[in-house]
Amino acid sequence: MKSLTLQNLFFPPIEKALTEDMKIQAFTEIQSACIPIILEGLNLIGVSETGSGKTLSFVLPLINKILLSPKRPTKILIITPTKELSEQILAVVKKVCRHTNLISMSLYGGISFDTQTRDLKKGVHIIVACPGRLKDHIEKETIDLSGIEYLVLDEADQLMDMGFLPALTTALNATPNRKQTLLFSATVSSEIQELIKEFMPVSTLVQLHETKPKEIITEIFSPISVELKYPFLRFLLKHHKIKSCLIFTRTKDEANALGKQLAIDNYQAVILQGDMSTHQRKKALDALKLKSAMILVATDVVARGIDIPHVTHVINYTPPESLESYIHRIGRTARHDKGGAALTLYTPVEEPQLGKIFKGEKPKPTKYKEFNYQLKIEKKKLVIIKEKILENDYEDDNDENYNDN
Repeated sequence: MKSLTLQNLFFPPIEKALTEDMKIQAFTEIQSACIPIILEGLNLIGVSETGSGKTLSFVLPLINKILLSPKRPTKILIITPTKELSEQILAVVKKVCRHTNLISMSLYGGISFDTQTRDLKKGVHIIVACPGRLKDHIEKETIDLSGIEYLVLDEADQLMDMGFLPALTTALNATPNRKQTLLFSATVSSEIQELIKEFMPVSTLVQLHETKPKEIITEIFSPISVELKYPFLRFLLKHHKIKSCLIFTRTKDEANALGKQLAIDNYQAVILQGDMSTHQRKKALDALKLKSAMILVATDVVARGIDIPHVTHVINYTPPESLESYIHRIGRTARHDKGGAALTLYTPVEEPQLGKIFKGEKPKPTKYKEFNYQLKIEKKKLVIIKEKILENDYEDDNDENYNDN
């Protein structure tokens, strides 16, 4: 959509937030497709690539629907897999609600349960929740979802990947009076199809793209030996003049080791992985958002949904497990249709993993004439980041237990 022709569908407070505060000049394709359907009151399944603007697709029309509603009972429930996504969606909700009296809050683990209970008793229009903590509140009867009219399952494929189906079922059963159910995902697995059959058999599907990387992302694949991997990373940071980037590792231990090494070498680097507390994770993410850090070293806990517009590069220090994971990782750059680059490093041992990701189609390798691939490294002079992806140690430590209960 080239112009704001949908703006006349929103009440003035929302239109003001959209145009004056958020400076939205045009809707994305997924927003243009989904907003009219949601305003019409239909159940919807929205499937599109990461970074396409799915959050505003449901936040705008749903807030428009409850603008004059009292704060009791809660009208909108948004369920999302991680703390970071919960806070990010909440931030968007608050921006849209800036010129209204609507109250919103998030629910996830790591925050005082009693504090959340007190806030819930005061009344709230919109809740953004992680499934584990939401299930706790439902089972302890500290939350009333009987008045929920609009339910959103965001990043549904990741919710399924993380084993949240029992918690989702509990939440769906606790919202029997909902008028509308919305499901957003980058992919639709067989598990999601079963969920749709049971809880939203009558629904409209909006599927814009097949699973593939965004075309505006420059993808680079660089083979490198194990002992040169860290020196090569430092070379890339300098060669590409990188000022803001996400570096992904496969495991928590790798993230910790790499982040500490970069800090020792005077890079403004912070670490974010699933074993960290809520405060530590928020502090790390805020450091990159506020540009007090130039590098965030992370596991796949931040591979989805996180929106930091000034991130110009994503570096896969170790290859991901799947094509979907790869797409989500590199989708953290080129936000809002800005350009971006994704660099994937791989050792000879890791090369077969690329074949699995791209189904046998090996990406074209890129080598840099400016880098000395014959460099001899003296172990006493360099702390080499320990590689856990070895032939006999290729364990699945994909950071799936994010402790968001």
